[in-house]
Amino acid sequence: MIETDKNVKLLQIPGVASLLLVVGLGIGSFSLLLPLSPDWAIRGGASEAAAGSVTAILMAFTILTQLSVNRALKRFGWGPVLATGLLSLGAPAILQAASAELPVILLSSAVRGIGFGILTVGGATAIALLVPAARRGAAVGIYGLAVAGPQLVLVSSAPILEQHLGKLVVTLFATLPVLGLYWTYSLGRLLNEHTKPHNSSAAQAGTHSKSTLRVISPVLLSLVIVTSSGGAILTFASQITADAASATIALLCLTGFATPTRWAFGSLSDRYPARYLIFGLATACCLGMAALSASVLASNAAWGLTCLYLGSALLGISYGGMQSATLVCAYRLAGNSRLAQVSVLWNVTFDLGTGVGAMLTGIIAATTGFAAAFGFLSIAAVFSAIIILISLRSAKV
Repeated sequence: MIETDKNVKLLQIPGVASLLLVVGLGIGSFSLLLPLSPDWAIRGGASEAAAGSVTAILMAFTILTQLSVNRALKRFGWGPVLATGLLSLGAPAILQAASAELPVILLSSAVRGIGFGILTVGGATAIALLVPAARRGAAVGIYGLAVAGPQLVLVSSAPILEQHLGKLVVTLFATLPVLGLYWTYSLGRLLNEHTKPHNSSAAQAGTHSKSTLRVISPVLLSLVIVTSSGGAILTFASQITADAASATIALLCLTGFATPTRWAFGSLSDRYPARYLIFGLATACCLGMAALSASVLASNAAWGLTCLYLGSALLGISYGGMQSATLVCAYRLAGNSRLAQVSVLWNVTFDLGTGVGAMLTGIIAATTGFAAAFGFLSIAAVFSAIIILISLRSAKV
């Protein structure tokens, strides 16, 4: 009850509720079309390989945009940039409703990647600016819930929604981010006011981006290993299970545990040193990947499923909790003058980790099997846990 009251008070801070609505609308649109766009490309005559390029283009433009958001904010201000992000996510959905031709879907996905890049970096920076440093962990947790909630619900249900409601209705739902324009003017003005005290410091810090990377690199290492592990399971769940039902349950264990722990570990980061939370979450990742490796090697079907679900649940706890704990820890290490830089580095690391994990797992699995690939990620998690304790032993984070 006390925690609920604190969260209510957090939502009463000017700009927080508006930001969560804007981010929720944008992420909801992104999540809804993420599994559908490649499928529509195939229906339009594209090959599976060409359809795979839809997601690749989406993420490539996301990362390129993430690297440019801070410059855009300094030049144009928060309101126009947030409005551009919402329009870039919502408006192109109409193109996908109009045509299933691959060039049309690639073009719309590229524009949507720009919108997603703006919202991911802008949202993470904005929540840190709006909330006092003492409540930043809880704010990051609630922000994480606004991001993970739509993904949990819509990525898995999008094919069912399309089947029952039709393509046109689904794409109309995907245009809903444009409704967020109602809040962008007032939210942008508020964020501009919060940014002013940091302008001189932020400009100075902008010339030392390498030092920012050095300061938070141990934290980013832990993040990239966990997101690589998550990317591996999200990509290859069907290949390591005997049937589709087992793969679905494993993915539900991953995402189902990741969503609430992302919120919970945000609040915990306000009470306990984030470096210890990261150490514990890295250990959970190690145990989870070890269990998943054992599930591949198990000769007994029941034991294999037990290891599969246990490993997915442990990885889900680490995957969700690590997102909040690492972001809070990185903010503390870098300081208030470099919040925007931290947001960029964190988001790019997250996206790269997901892609690298899938690619690396595929390479190792092709030569030595999935058990060895998961075992490698388990060992990597151990090293990241040790590095966190050693490198941050004197830091008060």
